[in-house]
Amino acid sequence: MVVVLLCLAGFQPTLAKEKPGPKEPLLEADDLAYDGQTGIITATGHVEVAMGDQIMRADKIVYNKNTDVVRASGHIAMTQTSGEVLYAEDVEITSDLKQAFLNRVGIIFPDNSRLVAKDAQRYEGRYLVADRGVYTACNLCAENPKDPPLWQIKGERVTHDSEAKEVIYRDATIEFDGVPVFFTPYFSHPDSTVARQQGFLAPMAGTSKALGFWTSVPYYFDIDTYTDLVVMPTFSDEDKAQMAADWRYRFANGSMRWRGSFTQADFTNTEGIDKGQRWRGDLFGTARFDLTDTWRAGTDVALSSDKSYLARYKISSEDLLVNRAYAENFDGRNYAVGNMYYFQDLRPTQTQSEPFVAPELRYSAYGEPNETLGGRWSFDSGMLVTTRDQNTATADKGPNTRRLSLETGWERQFVSSTGFLTEVSMETRADGYWADDMPTTTDSDGTTFTNVQRTRTFAQGDVTMRYPFGRQGEGYQQILEPISVLSVAPRIKQESLYPNEDSLDVTYDETNLFSTNRFTGIDRLEGGTRIAYGARNTITTNGGGRVEMLGGQIYRTRDDTDFPDESGLRDQFSDYVGRVDVSPSKYFDATYGFRLSKNDFDFTRQLATVSAGPAIFRPSVRYLLTQETEATTNTVEPLEEGSIGFSSAFAKYWSLTAAHTQAFQPDPGARSTSFGVTYKDECFESSITAEHNNTSRTDIESGTSVMFRLFLKNIGGWGSQQSQQQHQDKL
Repeated sequence: MVVVLLCLAGFQPTLAKEKPGPKEPLLEADDLAYDGQTGIITATGHVEVAMGDQIMRADKIVYNKNTDVVRASGHIAMTQTSGEVLYAEDVEITSDLKQAFLNRVGIIFPDNSRLVAKDAQRYEGRYLVADRGVYTACNLCAENPKDPPLWQIKGERVTHDSEAKEVIYRDATIEFDGVPVFFTPYFSHPDSTVARQQGFLAPMAGTSKALGFWTSVPYYFDIDTYTDLVVMPTFSDEDKAQMAADWRYRFANGSMRWRGSFTQADFTNTEGIDKGQRWRGDLFGTARFDLTDTWRAGTDVALSSDKSYLARYKISSEDLLVNRAYAENFDGRNYAVGNMYYFQDLRPTQTQSEPFVAPELRYSAYGEPNETLGGRWSFDSGMLVTTRDQNTATADKGPNTRRLSLETGWERQFVSSTGFLTEVSMETRADGYWADDMPTTTDSDGTTFTNVQRTRTFAQGDVTMRYPFGRQGEGYQQILEPISVLSVAPRIKQESLYPNEDSLDVTYDETNLFSTNRFTGIDRLEGGTRIAYGARNTITTNGGGRVEMLGGQIYRTRDDTDFPDESGLRDQFSDYVGRVDVSPSKYFDATYGFRLSKNDFDFTRQLATVSAGPAIFRPSVRYLLTQETEATTNTVEPLEEGSIGFSSAFAKYWSLTAAHTQAFQPDPGARSTSFGVTYKDECFESSITAEHNNTSRTDIESGTSVMFRLFLKNIGGWGSQQSQQQHQDKL
């Protein structure tokens, strides 16, 4: 193999060990011949010319020193600095690889998309202008490679700008399976190396009962390396026009993202009163600031002009919006945070005033493991101040609360020589309350309020004991683990004495069977002496199968009336709870959680999910039975519903999904039905989903909505609102 430098000032054969200059082409070949009279160098056999980051390979290269022109032939491949590879049969090119004429040319981009043409011209080192060019991101059929790809774009003239990373077409035709479906005199799109580029995103369209037919054409602004913006006007039969925007900014010590929309449209409030034309909208945003190595601050904003706007435009399914501003500190095992909260309740039947929390302060510290009496100490403190709108109806207002809390704890684990695991923990706490307008529970109509100033001290000790047994069977392993948690604490009466801001929702199931406090916060503490007992049994097979069972019950020395009637925790013996997870193979998954009444073994809660089968057809079933408290009457009612569905990858690129949800109690009937079909391969994706929703609320009628998407890789397409939001989230 011969290696030489083609010095443009004059040709000098040079040894390979000499390092070429940054602008001097390096030529490598099996054989090299030089004609001193004509100044022509001929290289044959595995020829390679390197000029900076650009490399050209060919079977034969002829370099004319006098004209500074290189002619190449045979298996020509030119690797560009941007990553694409240019192929041709014959090339005439300058030695700096910037100007060229190419015959039967093709470009393979890094993602395997390609542009081919009969002939092309390259100039200024960045432009490739091809006559009668064809572009596609699809693979050719392996059985019949001469068949047209699924889609392709043909242009009488196609220009690839390697610096702007753009492909530009004149007189372009889009074909599907060789059939022309769309013509445009001008068309452009970024090449596959572009992560983002300013311009129109895929337009969207759909139909729904609330809006009628709607369409939207979003536009993306690539402001700079750290900032971008999507502006998205939407036009519909019912609301005429809506404007939305999504702005993002990332900087050295944080990031921000703000998304919002507004429209002027008819509005009907929760009482069913038509308010006429109103400005309606929403605002969602996050901001994060890393102030120092240990301090950061930020905010989360979620606001809606009314209770139905988000559901009307399918912006969010959340029914409780949480707004938060915070500052927090991380220092080793210590953590401090200050929060402010504002809540917006979008549930139609909810009328009670939500609190404004300012401030909520917390500080937590943890000792080193084994540092104190062989265990670890902990310390927690907090302050909470809530304020409510006291101009609301008397029955709907809640208390204004001020709370101070201190808690200290210690825990240690013991492991015996026989494998018996024991964990001992202790905690003491003190809470001080000052509350205005706290409702009294002794008043039948709930409209009498009082002011409260009280302190509370509390101490609790817990002993958790586990004794896992293991055995090895033929092809499986089993672990049986009896578990018990003994908690000793004084009884406390708290329902009518202390305000309740953070322990309103009490759910007793297998997830908190062995918890030391089944209330969700600290305004309600689980007192009294009790023991939770049960067992976990796990079987795993060598093939990856798994079966896990967990169950148990709680016994307390006396009833605890602080728990709600429907919780299953008020009496000395609680209800039974358990869960079974079965996954013998990838073709079957089942989970069943339950709660059984201790008195008659009736099911008070069930949650079951089952999916089975291969990808070609995988049905699924979900069933839920629970109890909920009706907000207006404060009565306990059963809630029972089920859903069935399936997914089917019935062909290589095709899939089907279907689902139906049916309510059984308290209001029987169908809730929703949906069906979708999707085609997705390496270069094209198309789907259509139809959903019929039988639920309705003020300002939003039940009905059928249809959503679809159509996307060509690297080109864009046409999609529904949900698919466009997914695209924006990936930017």
